[in-house]
Amino acid sequence: MMKPTLTFSLLYLLVWSSILFLTPKDVFYSGEGIIRWIIFGAIFFILPYLLYKSIEKTKLTKKAKKGIAYMSVFLGIPFGLFLSSQSERELEDYGKETYGIIDKAWLLVRKSRSDVWSVRAKYNVGNKTFYTSTKENPEKTLFEGDTITIIYSEKTPQMSVIMELKKE
Repeated sequence: MMKPTLTFSLLYLLVWSSILFLTPKDVFYSGEGIIRWIIFGAIFFILPYLLYKSIEKTKLTKKAKKGIAYMSVFLGIPFGLFLSSQSERELEDYGKETYGIIDKAWLLVRKSRSDVWSVRAKYNVGNKTFYTSTKENPEKTLFEGDTITIIYSEKTPQMSVIMELKKE
């Protein structure tokens, strides 16, 4: 029978490996869907719990164990940076241009920071409609119905950039 700490350690590695290597890229860039929320929950709730349980039997103080588990949430930062660099590279290598329409524009009200004008665009690739994720437009230059230029990846059409918002 496997020790519980070893089981939790293996589960921790399995969950991270699944997120990194088994999750289809289009899930991260689709802008919607339950799987994105499951991944978010895994990174910010399930993984810290599994890490805590895997170090539970060590001689560290309870406070140190909790600190390590809470700090593991920050592993989401390099993961986000990895996704960002991967998408930049893919858009450079497989980027295609198309036109889209701002289908939603609104003032995003935020509690701890100032509110910001936000937009979402829709665009077609082949016979399929895609939506960008929510993009901030602090200058408030884009409105519903505006036609915009989108660069999308030929390999992963959900991966896209609104050129009018791209900062040089």
